[in-house]
Amino acid sequence: MAAHLVGQVGSQLGAWIYPLLFVAGIVVSFVNSISGGGSILSIPLLIFLGLPAATANGTNRIGILLGSLSSLFAFRSRGIFLPRLAWRVGWPAVIGSFAGSLLAVGLSDRVFNPILAAVILFVVFMTLRGHKANPALGQEPTLRGDLPAFLAYLGIGFYGGFIQAGSGLIMIYAFTTLGNLDIIRANALKVANTIIFIAVSLVTFAAAGRIDWPMAAALAAGNLVGGWAGSHWQVKQGEAWVNRFLLWSGAGVAGKLLWDAWRAWAA
Repeated sequence: MAAHLVGQVGSQLGAWIYPLLFVAGIVVSFVNSISGGGSILSIPLLIFLGLPAATANGTNRIGILLGSLSSLFAFRSRGIFLPRLAWRVGWPAVIGSFAGSLLAVGLSDRVFNPILAAVILFVVFMTLRGHKANPALGQEPTLRGDLPAFLAYLGIGFYGGFIQAGSGLIMIYAFTTLGNLDIIRANALKVANTIIFIAVSLVTFAAAGRIDWPMAAALAAGNLVGGWAGSHWQVKQGEAWVNRFLLWSGAGVAGKLLWDAWRAWAA
């Protein structure tokens, strides 16, 4: 059934949905590059346009991958690039993402929203407690490599493969807690790790026929623009502005998800 739907929704609704998805992609990737949670805009939009939840989850990932690549290049052009730390968090994320995406291809709407809302509320709560200050001048950015940290990186990959929306908020909290990274560097590392686990999960979603390629292409084109713009914007604005955006975007994501979950269970 899912394979039959792929590519059919857009042709049924008309060409007008593609400019809409392009604009949505800009907004989503801008939000994702600054903090996280942008997918809560794009996934409900894809579902509203007629895609099943699991197919919307897969379709959204093409744009997330390209938007993250755009953000990574923007960070690197500003001298913010952490390949050693990306490897440390990336290889456990590969394992977790593969397992999570296998589960996600059959994900229902009733499961999707309550789980994500609970995770985002936790991250918003931790954001209210504040983040660590910038590393001292000349201090090398580091992340823990012990077993608890490994399990955290594995869990991030699993969640990224399973749902993905809100994973940026989780990674920012994890990376600032498990190392001496400030928000800007944590964001850069988040982008690199997203590329890793999204690439792995895409293979599973594509094999299961859970990607609508025309809709994914329109969304992804906007993601490229938004990812570049958001990464440059946050470096320019600095950590205090990003902290405020992180708090309010996380609260908005959680509120929207709780409302959707209540409506779904009350129906």
